[in-house]
Amino acid sequence: MKSKLAMYTLSLLFIVTFSACSPSADAASYGTYPVSSTFLDFYRELRGEANLGPAISPAFEKENITYQYVVAGLLVYDPNLGTLNRFKFSPIASTEWKINGLVEPPRTNDDLPYLNGHRIWEEVWSFYSSHGAEILGLPVSGVSANDAMQRYEQYFEGVGFYRNYADPIGKIHLLPYGSWMCGKNCNFQQPDAVPPPASYVRENSQTEQLFLQETDRLGYGFSGEPLSAPRIAEDGNFEMAFENIILFIDPSNGNQIRPRPLPSLLGIMAEMPTKETKADWLLFYEVGEGLGYNVPVTFSQYISEHGGATFSGYPITEYQTLADDGYSQCYTNICLEYHPTAPEALHTRPHALGAIYVKNGANTAVTEPSFSEALKIDVWEDFPLIASGERQVINVEASQNDAPSSGIEVILLVKQPDGIMKTYKLDPTDNAGKTRIELEPINGPNGAIVQYQVCLTGTTTPQVCFSRSYTIWEQ
Repeated sequence: MKSKLAMYTLSLLFIVTFSACSPSADAASYGTYPVSSTFLDFYRELRGEANLGPAISPAFEKENITYQYVVAGLLVYDPNLGTLNRFKFSPIASTEWKINGLVEPPRTNDDLPYLNGHRIWEEVWSFYSSHGAEILGLPVSGVSANDAMQRYEQYFEGVGFYRNYADPIGKIHLLPYGSWMCGKNCNFQQPDAVPPPASYVRENSQTEQLFLQETDRLGYGFSGEPLSAPRIAEDGNFEMAFENIILFIDPSNGNQIRPRPLPSLLGIMAEMPTKETKADWLLFYEVGEGLGYNVPVTFSQYISEHGGATFSGYPITEYQTLADDGYSQCYTNICLEYHPTAPEALHTRPHALGAIYVKNGANTAVTEPSFSEALKIDVWEDFPLIASGERQVINVEASQNDAPSSGIEVILLVKQPDGIMKTYKLDPTDNAGKTRIELEPINGPNGAIVQYQVCLTGTTTPQVCFSRSYTIWEQ
């Protein structure tokens, strides 16, 4: 059946080109259509527009099978199947986008279901178990962090799930599979218009097998997904890129597989050691004369479970608190993050430095030693003291070499007095090096502190953040 659906899907865009040109007059917005009577009960069973979004194409047929695009996917009705299996989502994630994530090893004493080589994200299990693989498809990836879109994601064959970083645990949405697949052939406007890239296709070379065996040894999630086949690097060594690390074969040391020191290659510079902070959740790594780096126990445990300091290296920065009450810290070869509200599998995870290295290369970072050093960021609020319910304005100004720096992208994370986190993406800095945003009104008792953090994004150092706060005060 999968092969049939794959064959049918190849011709769907052609069909929609001819049948999606005249939206219904009673459609709710431009580019939407009434849900076909064929799918109406099925659509309502999955909570209709609240979960799936509106229909964005008319229903159409191919070889006696009926299809219709909704924002969340491609509905399929096959009358040739049994009554309980006639309705489903087309498995476009696997057949069209070729998503085939790294297989996760099953975990002992784990209550979470394990299907098709992947653990099902605990926050989507209730919805998934209510409808099943026959309708939604099998998982084709584990849950992952998408820093570019500021959300957690898991892909299944027919639908995808996500939660924004700033959303409370359990606030799950469906990814716009239907909008991505229909693309320009549907007139519905979807801001998130870029489908996911295909998974890395193994070339099955002996060199590739060596690298993949090493990442299996290091443990799932440490390396991240493979990004490209092994290649000869500029230093003459074999090198293979993964999301979080770059591995190379060192012929001078018995052909051992070693990690590249990505933080320094990407301009994340070592910080001066500091004094020990006494706390149960911290360890102290001394480098000399009573100075060193305070290391969260969570990070120490993660490192010991994933190859030890041989692969992570030793701390080069002090830990930094994050706006979600988590923290981050960089080591010689990786940067780690802890996020208490992340999916269970992603509470502690490496930052995707390997993907940044692939995108930007090392030469730029080497010739321009530190983006964060060269770039000056000023952050301030219009009102250090502000009445409850009033609108605050956050300002950002960027300069480099005493000149305004335009096009700098930042994300703003705001922690309200009630504990709710909100994320805002600011416009890039203008020709004067400035950008600003007006926040939604925030209510709180007199004296309450509003914490916020401005983080650089779209650069070689996405970990660089600037934390400030202001006070709610009735004058």
